Amino acid sequence: MNLHFHLHYKTVYGEQIGIEYFYDNTDEKHKSTLTFQTYDGENWSGQLPISKIITVHYRYVMLKDGKVAVTEWGKYRNIAPQKGINTIIEDKWRPRANENNAFLSTAFTDSIFRRSAHTKAKKSSKTITKNSITFRLTSATIQPHLSFGIIGNTKALGEWEKPLMMDESDFPEWKIDIPIHDDNIQLSYKYVVLDTADQTIKVWEEGENRVCHLALSADQKHQIVIADDQFRYKDAHWRGAGVAIPVFSLRSHQGFGIGEFADLRLLTDWTAELGMNIIQVLPVNDTIANKNWVDSYPYAAISVFALHPLYIHLPSIATFKDKKIQKDFDAECKALNALDKVDFEKVLDAKFRYLRILFDQEYASFKLSSEYQDFYNNNTTWLKQYAVFCHLRDKNKTCNFNLWPEYAQYTEDVLHTLCNTSYKDFYEIEFYYFIQFHADKQLLEAKEYARTKSVVLKGDLPIGIYRHSCDAWVAPSLYNMDEQAGAPPDDYAVLGQNWGFPTYNWAVMAKDGFNWWRQRMQQLNRYFDALRIDHILGFFRIWSIPTHQVEGTMGMFNPRLPVSRDELNGYGITGDLTRYTLPYITQDILKQLFGKDVEDIFEIFFSISKDGKIVFKSSFDDQQKISVFISQNTQYSKYEKSLLRLMTEVLLLVEPNTDGHYFNPRITLSTTYFYSQLDNYTKARFNALYNDYYFKRHDEYWKQQALWKLPAILDASNMLICGEDLGMIPQSVPGVMREMNIISLEIQRMPKGNAKFGEVRSYPYFSVCSPSCHDMSTIRGWWQGDHELAKEYFYNYLHRYGLAPMDCSPDIVQAIVDDHLASPSMMAIFPIQDLIGMDATLRNQTAEAEQINEPSNPKHYWRFRFHIALNDLLDAKELNTKIKEMVKKNGR
Repeated sequence: MNLHFHLHYKTVYGEQIGIEYFYDNTDEKHKSTLTFQTYDGENWSGQLPISKIITVHYRYVMLKDGKVAVTEWGKYRNIAPQKGINTIIEDKWRPRANENNAFLSTAFTDSIFRRSAHTKAKKSSKTITKNSITFRLTSATIQPHLSFGIIGNTKALGEWEKPLMMDESDFPEWKIDIPIHDDNIQLSYKYVVLDTADQTIKVWEEGENRVCHLALSADQKHQIVIADDQFRYKDAHWRGAGVAIPVFSLRSHQGFGIGEFADLRLLTDWTAELGMNIIQVLPVNDTIANKNWVDSYPYAAISVFALHPLYIHLPSIATFKDKKIQKDFDAECKALNALDKVDFEKVLDAKFRYLRILFDQEYASFKLSSEYQDFYNNNTTWLKQYAVFCHLRDKNKTCNFNLWPEYAQYTEDVLHTLCNTSYKDFYEIEFYYFIQFHADKQLLEAKEYARTKSVVLKGDLPIGIYRHSCDAWVAPSLYNMDEQAGAPPDDYAVLGQNWGFPTYNWAVMAKDGFNWWRQRMQQLNRYFDALRIDHILGFFRIWSIPTHQVEGTMGMFNPRLPVSRDELNGYGITGDLTRYTLPYITQDILKQLFGKDVEDIFEIFFSISKDGKIVFKSSFDDQQKISVFISQNTQYSKYEKSLLRLMTEVLLLVEPNTDGHYFNPRITLSTTYFYSQLDNYTKARFNALYNDYYFKRHDEYWKQQALWKLPAILDASNMLICGEDLGMIPQSVPGVMREMNIISLEIQRMPKGNAKFGEVRSYPYFSVCSPSCHDMSTIRGWWQGDHELAKEYFYNYLHRYGLAPMDCSPDIVQAIVDDHLASPSMMAIFPIQDLIGMDATLRNQTAEAEQINEPSNPKHYWRFRFHIALNDLLDAKELNTKIKEMVKKNGR
């Protein structure tokens, strides 16, 4: 028996097409490669002898110099040959850069276009024939009450009159077997959409008829497999809408002062009631590092695998058997639930107290639960590491593992010793098994409930990891612990952002095919069908700040191509370069900043160098030293910002470990006082260097960095992937995102380009649009916080007349929401505050109270809590009807 493959793929000289394949009794690690032949560089064919009946798993590859250069998108295909029959396979290459691939994600296959029950097509004929054709159509974009069918020019295909319904057992792949009597096959056919009840045709696909022309040998039996991708709709642009809110911000009558996974059911009901189909949340991983309000920051998880214990709904675990405890719990629940904002520390203390009681109470049944055993067996590695980390954090009263007297360095022996019934505190470790089991169970239940309502749960992947996390403890070699990740300056954080996370050591991560990332994506896909990748630019380059600096302005991109002295000479920047690398400080600047205290400040922090320049003393020659000193001498705290700013009065940053031979221009150098004092010629020299360095020099380099990392990471899951691509965007980013099939983000107040406002009606289809996000004010907050800009928006964008109102009225909010719903974007997602902003009676009394985060403040307390219980929001009939009608009117 032979498998005959045929593929149409246009190649250039030096390229070859083939397959990577393995058999059902092996796995991908044992794959082989079969190289095809061609007569014209476009039609490629290969033959694979099969000695026994066994399923073959395969995918197409393009090779250069005998090595795989490009792999087609998607999972391995499979073919099961029949005994004594030659199989001819007509496939089509599946390009990665294809928007239709998005519709094969679980967001569509398991949620939006979820099939309630798979139907099997009836056999088209009982006639026994020598040859047969199996048609395979891969397409998920069909409503649950409809099915795909096929119709064509032969009797077996209904002679263009009677369609045949296809089998959806392997949805989103549809298939049907057709008997063929002739050896000379001349088929024309099309796929159609059928009403499942009566098999009438509802939609014919667009375009020319599909064809199949084959001449088969008369003395053999043949099975022909024709694989087609995507039904050709006239207008294939599905558009959806959704709501965004952090889990911790949810409020319900059954809450505990903080949002919980169980509340997602109510939010799902509300979302479905509006005709929307997406719920977007912030990261949901455990952030309990210091056991105080600082842990409210959702992007600083202590494990990228473990879920947040505070999102567990305690009554879903069990009822307290002690009536007094139940009474105390009810009282505490009522008090916490009445708070306007999340009191992170009170909730943390109370919830862990009751979690411990439930653990003690339910321990015996928990340990014997088959459901728990399955969870433990499927998550053993990360679960043990996380539980031991939490136990040692508790025992040593710090998450900074460098300070632990024992087990500061992780080895596998740690798990063997502590995850053992002989360890005296093993019960404490099992407590964290218990927590993660119930968090996992409750989030999975929320996800499955959302799927039954055709609502997608969209998660959020933080770009960084916490410096003192379980991940850093277990595998420190994967991270650059001497660097801090952040973001360069922008309009919302003029000094940049310092997140404090270590950056990634990509070279080490690549050694096992980015396995840590692949496991992370698979874990997220367990809970979510769509994903927002925070700061997708970090896969091209990350803003890296030395650990001895504080502000983002002292950072540099990593990786980067520093500029040599010779290159600087070419720009006209010559001579002693230390005058550009040391802070520019003058007496006038000091007097302006420190006024009457200038002499006192000078004596403490500054000195005069041998060449007569004012310099920082060696004890204060970086921002970290200044901040530490001021934290211990608070009488100088009012001058901390000025002192830190003086440290940034440089135009060049010396490239580390190059003995001063390579340099990088400081970000936003034109905002420094130093720059303002340069002559016009020197300014022009630095402008030329700056523009080339930040906007041209790295384009191809950063593109290749992303193409190196992203394919393996993206292929690890079946989620719909969106990327937060805001801020200082390299020119190569949009092209790479299209090539990788990553949906972009469009926020009107952060337009891509030089406009003041994004033109919503011109957004690309493959995008998510939103009027605001968690890192900025809401529509109302923006309007009232920058009224001059709001006036310009009122007249020039909304094209309204009269006086622009000081307050953002409900009708203005509605106009902005409606504008986004009408956009071409695939998804329009709204912060819940903006949707409620359309109703004067329901929205918060103060716009300032609606903002979730202040990105310019690294010590922000994340405690926003939605002011309306979801139970009550479901009863807000007038608003709900308005939103539902707006969604429907705009074709979403």
